[in-house]
Amino acid sequence: MRTYAWMAKSVLSFFLIVFMSACNTALNESENDLKTSLSDNAIALENAVSSITGSSEFQIFYNSTSGPAKVAAANADYLPDSIEIKLADISGVYEYSKVRIKNAPFDVLRYFERTGDSDQLIVKFPLNKAKNYGSLFKYTPADSLLTNNFGLKVSDYYWKLSSQVGREYRLSSTFELDSVVIAGLKINFSKNKVNGYNYSSEYSMTDSYTVVNTENSGDTAVSVYSIRKSDKVLFEEKISSYKSSTERKHRERIYSLTIGNVQIIRTAGLNSLDSAKVLLNGVLQTNAKVEIVQNDENDDTQHSIMDKKRDVRITFDDGTTTTIRELTANSIDNIGMIFRMVRQADFAVNIIDRIAFNLHVRNS
Repeated sequence: MRTYAWMAKSVLSFFLIVFMSACNTALNESENDLKTSLSDNAIALENAVSSITGSSEFQIFYNSTSGPAKVAAANADYLPDSIEIKLADISGVYEYSKVRIKNAPFDVLRYFERTGDSDQLIVKFPLNKAKNYGSLFKYTPADSLLTNNFGLKVSDYYWKLSSQVGREYRLSSTFELDSVVIAGLKINFSKNKVNGYNYSSEYSMTDSYTVVNTENSGDTAVSVYSIRKSDKVLFEEKISSYKSSTERKHRERIYSLTIGNVQIIRTAGLNSLDSAKVLLNGVLQTNAKVEIVQNDENDDTQHSIMDKKRDVRITFDDGTTTTIRELTANSIDNIGMIFRMVRQADFAVNIIDRIAFNLHVRNS
C-alpha cells in the first residue's frame, strides 16, 4: 500500500511539474509572440485598408462630390416642425427620367418616373450621376446617352422629426451596379433632450469587409470605429468618457485600441498616460510596456489615433520599441479617410431623403 501511495505521489508530482512547465512555456511564448502577432496584424490591416480604398464600390463614395443642400435628418433644421415618413409611404420603383417635366423647382421628383410597385424603395439612375450627384437634379443633353445602371434598394426607412420629441432616423439600403449588389449601408440616428445623441452606421462590402461607426452622448459617452472581416476585428478604436459632477466637459476614462488579437487598454482611474496595458489573445503581457503618446499633454479632450494627436508606443520584452503609426505606415491615415467617406455617404442618403421628402409632401 505504501508503495502504491508513493508511486501515486510521484506520478502526481511529475504531472504537476509538467503542467507548471507547460504554463511557463506558454506564458513565455505569449510574451515573445506579441511582437510577431502585432506585426502580422498590421500587415493584415494594411491589406484590408488597401482592398477597401481600392475597391470600385468605395470609389463611388470617395469620388462623390457635394450637391444641393442636404435634406438628411441630421441636417434638417429648415424642415417643418413635425414630420414622419415610413417606408410604406414612399415604397415603389423610381427611375431617372431624361424628360424635363415642368413643376415646382423644389420637387426633385420631376427627374424621376415611377415605373413599378414594390414593398421597398428602389431608385435607379446613371452611375455618373452617383459620382457627381449634384448633377442628378440638373438636365443636360448628354444625359440621353446615360443608362440607369446604378440602384439604391431601400429595405428599411424611418424618418421622424418633431420640435417636441427630437429626431429619429433609420435607413437600410443596398447599392447595385448592373443589378449586382456591390455594398450595403445601415444608419441609425436619434437625437432628443432625454437620451441625447445616438448614431451608428455600418457599411458592408461584398468581400466580407465591414466598416462600423458608433457614437453616443450622455453622462457616459462612447465612440467606436471598427473595421472587420467577417466576424474578425482587424481594427477597433474605442473611446469612453464620463461627465464629472464638478465639471461640464467630458474627460476620457477608458481608451481601447484593438489590432487583430492585440488589445491596448488604458483603464479608468489611471491618471498617467503611460499606465496602459497590452493583451494578446486576452492574456496580459507583463513584460511589455505601453505608453499613450499625446502631442499636447494639456489637452484632455477625446483624441483618436487617426487625428495625429495621439499615438501608442510599445516597448517589447527584447527592448525594441515601435509606435502604432510607425508599424502601420499609412494605414492609420487611410483608416481615418475611410470613416469620413462612409460617414458622409452623401450621395446615397441625400438622394433617398430628397425623394422621400418630396413624396411625403406630394402625398400629404
